[in-house]
Amino acid sequence: MRRLCLSLLVLLPAVARAAGTPEVTPAFFAAHREAFLAKLSKDAVAVLRAAPESHLEVGDTYRQDSDFWYATGLSEPESVAVLRPGAADGKRYVLFVRPKDFAAEQWTGWRAGLEGAKADYGADEAYPIAEFSDRFRELAAGTKLLYLRDGGDEKFREQLLTAWNAGNANATAPRPLADAGPLLHQLRLVKDSAEQALLRRAAGLSAEAHRAAMRALRPGRYEYALKAAMVGHCMAGGAARMAYPPIVGSGRNSVVLHYERDDKRMEPAEMVVNDTACEYGMYAADVTRSYPVSGHFSPEQKAIYQIVLAAQKAGIQKVKPGTVFRDVHAATAEVVVDGLLKLGLLSGEREEILKSRSYQKLYPHGSSHWIGLAVHDVGSYGYPEGIDRRERYGKAMTALEPGMALTVEPGIYIPEDSAIDKKWWHIGVRIEDTVLVTPTGAECLSCAAPREIEDVEKAIAEGK
Repeated sequence: MRRLCLSLLVLLPAVARAAGTPEVTPAFFAAHREAFLAKLSKDAVAVLRAAPESHLEVGDTYRQDSDFWYATGLSEPESVAVLRPGAADGKRYVLFVRPKDFAAEQWTGWRAGLEGAKADYGADEAYPIAEFSDRFRELAAGTKLLYLRDGGDEKFREQLLTAWNAGNANATAPRPLADAGPLLHQLRLVKDSAEQALLRRAAGLSAEAHRAAMRALRPGRYEYALKAAMVGHCMAGGAARMAYPPIVGSGRNSVVLHYERDDKRMEPAEMVVNDTACEYGMYAADVTRSYPVSGHFSPEQKAIYQIVLAAQKAGIQKVKPGTVFRDVHAATAEVVVDGLLKLGLLSGEREEILKSRSYQKLYPHGSSHWIGLAVHDVGSYGYPEGIDRRERYGKAMTALEPGMALTVEPGIYIPEDSAIDKKWWHIGVRIEDTVLVTPTGAECLSCAAPREIEDVEKAIAEGK
């Protein structure tokens, strides 16, 4: 029965119709398809495959492949979209879906069916998914280049490529094949107004959830109490799922970037790093707040927190059209280095520390990443191929444009280190927000979550 309950959720509308929900219409997806088709040559055919269905007994409900959903809006598994920019019959967008079948739908949820694929999802033609292999050769007739996104289904990929190459049996080399991803990802990098509204809702709901977590904070409680407060608030607000596994690390766990166990008892003298956010209407937020378990910052905690907050503000200030991506990170790194030098936690020449990136022992990650249909969204950063991971954000040359969305998330993490006074050990601080590039600068979508020290302490006190 649990599988039935989960399965029935699969085909609910991709965006819940709660009050204040951003509206996503068929025109939203039609615009994405047309932009994608415009990038294809007339002698090309594109095939996009839905994400495979999981048959595990545990886990979230089915989530559609982001590229497939971006172009179709269809949240069903076992679906294939074929896009034909040069279709002589005018059928440029063809969907293959599962037919209506109440006996099956009673167990696994409602289906669009062939008529729904056309009436509700804008397909020029629709066929049963079982007919894809037989019809593909006809649909691809006269085309010379196949663009493919396989949705992570390796078996489908192999079968499709066999069919594609069978159409040119006398050739000595495989027929031309290209990844449709780069074209779709270039489009996904700049969000339209509907996408921005969905991001705004995801970030706003996540910010509200962080307030709920702060109110739930108590010495002696376990990390998962904060996780539960946030997940509950997000689900109650219409989120289908969290955007990534919540990270709630206290004390020595606060210096672990992707700590996921969330099962430690929180002690009064410790800091908590809470990196948790939800996905709303398929769009992800990414938000982190850090605060003292006691509800009041100690002098050492406050000193580190103030550096990170100042670094984040410097990074957000850099977010505007024309700024090169790496300059956002550089702005945060300069503030972090200056602050740590002042506290004596770094030593040496400022410029050499920045050039050598030796500060990475305490600030080991980049300040930003793209965000959208994935928490680490697709799109070029403009850095050379094969570059060392630690250098990426210092060499990322993509220029920001209105509609792009990114995080700004500096952090300082001080582990046990014989070279550092013990009073600083186990202090981890990361402050992260989801930020939208606007025509004139930046809009912080999640800054309703308290950041200033007084606001953080006040929010924690509200729960007591």
